[in-house]
This record gives sequence, C-alpha cells and structure tokens, in this order.
Amino acid sequence: MYRGSHIVIFAIALLLFFNSGVAQQGFYVPNQGKVFFVGDTATIFSNVTNEGKLGLGIKAVLNFKGHVWHNDPQSLLTDETNGGEGAIGIGGMVRFLATDTTRQLLNGGYNAATRTGPGFPNLQILNRNGVRLIGSSAKVRNELRLTAGHLFLDNHILVVGNNYPGLITNYDSSRFIVTGNAPGSGLLIRENIRATDNVVVFPVGSRTHQYTPAAIVNKTNNGDDFYVSVFDSVRSNATSGNNLRSESVNKTWEIGKLLHPNEGDVEIALQHLIEDEGAFFNAGRKLAYISKYGNGMWDTAAPLITPSPGILTTGAFLLNSGLNYRPLRNGMPNSAYYTKFTGKGDRGINRTLVWLSGVRIDYHQVKVFWTTNPEINNNYFVVQRRFSNQNEFTNIDTVTSKALNGYSIDFLNYEMIDPNSYTGITYYRLQLVDFSGRLSYSNIVAVGRTPDNQLLVWPNPSTGRFFVGIGIASSIKTIVIWDAVGRKVKEELVRDRNIIEMYLPIPGTYVVSFISPTGRIVDSKKLLVRGYY
Repeated sequence: MYRGSHIVIFAIALLLFFNSGVAQQGFYVPNQGKVFFVGDTATIFSNVTNEGKLGLGIKAVLNFKGHVWHNDPQSLLTDETNGGEGAIGIGGMVRFLATDTTRQLLNGGYNAATRTGPGFPNLQILNRNGVRLIGSSAKVRNELRLTAGHLFLDNHILVVGNNYPGLITNYDSSRFIVTGNAPGSGLLIRENIRATDNVVVFPVGSRTHQYTPAAIVNKTNNGDDFYVSVFDSVRSNATSGNNLRSESVNKTWEIGKLLHPNEGDVEIALQHLIEDEGAFFNAGRKLAYISKYGNGMWDTAAPLITPSPGILTTGAFLLNSGLNYRPLRNGMPNSAYYTKFTGKGDRGINRTLVWLSGVRIDYHQVKVFWTTNPEINNNYFVVQRRFSNQNEFTNIDTVTSKALNGYSIDFLNYEMIDPNSYTGITYYRLQLVDFSGRLSYSNIVAVGRTPDNQLLVWPNPSTGRFFVGIGIASSIKTIVIWDAVGRKVKEELVRDRNIIEMYLPIPGTYVVSFISPTGRIVDSKKLLVRGYY
C-alpha cells in the first residue's frame, strides 16, 4: 500500500513508463504494480490501464477524465481491508467525469460467469454523454451513483452488489442503465436479493429516453441473484413471429433468477411508457396485466388492473409511465420473457373487451353499467350478483348486445337497475355469451351501502389491494393518495361510484384523502400497506 509522498512519486512514474521502461501514454499500473489513493480527491486526465492493484481508501475520490478505462481480468480494484489489499467494496468513489462531448469507455475486466475479476468499490456516472462498456463486463461492489448521463451495457453485463444487492442511486427517466435493444443483450445483475431487501429496483431502459425499469421482491430469505434486460418490440413467439405492438406496450423484459430458479415466491413490477401503449392496449388498459412467455405462448395472469403512475424512480413520480405487478407463486425460472397485455383468456385478441362498474343510487337500488370496445361475436350479457354472505353468483338479468350481428369497434354503453336493499357488500359481474355459446366473464365490482356521510378505507393494514367507501350523501370528486413524505402516488376520479377498488404495489405508510368538487380535502385516512403476501 502506498501512502503520502510515496503514492505521488509512484503515480508519476506510472504515468510515464511501462515497467520495462518504455514510454507509456496514460496512467498505467503494471502486473506487479500497486497504487493506493489514501484520501481526498485526485484527478486522472489520461486513459487508465490497470493490470495490477489500483486501490482507493474509503475517503478517496478519484475523478477520471480520460477516454478509456481498462481493467485487466487479473487486476484488482482494492480497498482499505486487508492492509489495502482487500477487494470487498469498502473503498472510495471513482467518478467518470468528462467536460466535453466525449462518451467515456469502460472495459471492466469482470467475469460474471466465474464471479472473478476487478470490481469498483463505488462508481459514479457524472458524464452527460454517458459511459459505455466495451470488451468485458463490469462490477460495482457497493454503490452505483447515476448523477448525470447513462451507463450503456451493449452486449455486456453489469453486476451491482457484493453478496447483497448493492445500491443504485439517483436514477430517473434521464439517468439510467441502457441494456441494449435486442434479445439477449446487456444484463443488469443484482446479487443476493432476499425478503429483507424489500423492493429492489432495476433502473433500466432499452434506449435513451426509453426508461422502462423493473423491480423484484424476493419473498423468501433464501437469497438469489436476479437479472433484468429490456428491448423494444413484442412478438408472438417472444423474440420472433407476429408483431403484437397494438396489443402491448412495445417492450419485452427478460428476467431471470440465477442460483435457485423455480424455488420460492417472487413478485415483479414492470414500468412502461404510456406513449408506447398500442391502440388496443390503451383502449383496454383498465384490464392490463403482466404476461409471461412459456410453452409456446404468452399467458394471462392476475391482477388485471389499470397501470399505476410510474414510481420506480428516485425523483418525482413519472406520470407518463404505467406500473403493473405480478406475483410468481411457483418461483421464477433462470430466464423468461415478460410483457404487458390487456383482457382475459386470449389477451383480448378477437374477443369482446368490457369494463363493468356499479353505483348505489339509494338504499333500494343499484345501477350496474358497462362499456364495450370492441365486441366480437357477442350475443348477450348475463348480469350476475353475489351478496357478501353468499358463496355463488346468481343471474339477475339478461341484456342483448347492441352490436350489429354481435360485432362493433365503437364504444357501446349499457346499464340496468337492480332492486337491491342488501345492507352488506354486493358483488356484480357479467357473463358474456357469444353466438357459439362460449362463456367468458368481466371484471368484478363491489357496491356497498355505506352510511350517508361516511368515508371508509378497508382492509387496513392492507396487502396492497384495498377498498375506498363513499357514503351516498357525500360529495366526493377525487381520491388522492400520498406517500409518507407527501408525494402524490395516485389520483382516482370517483365517477359516481361508492366503493372503489384500489391498489398500491409498494409497502409503506400512505394517506388517503377525499377531495370535494371544489378541491377541498374533506377527510384523510392513514393506510398501512404490508405487501402482497
């Protein structure tokens, strides 16, 4: 280890010569060489070639303003442990910093398959033109700080963490990790994610200005390494076949569990850009869900729900983005493709798409109403009802399709009045019957008999899915939800409903506010979300 004047003398020598004495351009650490920055801030203006041991004390900051940083696979980036010879991440910060239009290049020298090679203790991207991985993969043992610009992976791997997921900070829609825009391209790996880590975010995108991150919750304490990559396009065979852009969000995420695949419960969240929603998806986004490709087809999964605002960011919530989640109770495989569709069964393709709602008019009547677009081969609807003290739905009315011969690509509106004086919660759904007699079902809505002026939130604590109840005499226009630091998480128009089902994907403490038509907060309720399971 080199300290004080020794580090200065040694660094100057390395700047000028190979270990053989031949002139060398740039900062060069030979195979047997050792350089250790004890503390304070130092700057390297030239390229860096590290074939030996380049170390940083925990208080050291090393600004890199050269063009190319190259780590040999046999080299080390050491820290303060083991007398300056250790490499577990207890070291200082390396800043990739450029003052012109240069995109800096990093050959990290890390082998993700063998888990060997040098790893930065901490790495900061402070170059608005970004940093690109070349030649090999890279590892950051502790913190990756995205202060300005992107980190481009191309076909390489970035590993963050050192037997724990590490930290990725300062990410948002302008500062994230660009994995590449093709199947099997760059991967972001985070190590040893466990239940105690809660939500671990993978701030990735397929291209600049295409921030489409993922998040993973490992529901067990059997830690595992997870990876995420994302690319544009959705195909019927995952990476080939028909283009499904109209029915999807034009993004496919590749996600994998490396050490113990298909074991334990996992939950994933995916965030897309609203501008990428295809026409069919956008029309039916109230029934959006995350689909997984397997056995030669894209599946259908719960929950089917309107995407929430984009919360996978360290900045302000991204209202131009939509978030959906999916539990994987049978575990996650080593590699699988995921995207988003809408509808049920066959993803709504060549099938009627319907949105059902209901509202109590008074203590004796409930209005059930629904909208379709499109209707495909639809003959009639059967309105079904279940009281909360019943186990099965019963048929209460039949409504003939308004579509000519059962086909329509326009919005069609329906309603019926149900004589209903039940004092508990009533559940409604539609049974759709096509001309061949095939049955399918709509979403389920809940309608209650909340006292005239009462405002309720239940269950509380919640797993994430909860209900808001509004008394029929209450004048409430909007439900607004705030997180613990006062940021607006969700806003929902009441639209004459008196029971509204809502969902929050991230555990935490929230405030549910009831807003009048004049914008006044009528009441607020504290809500605790403990997670899906």
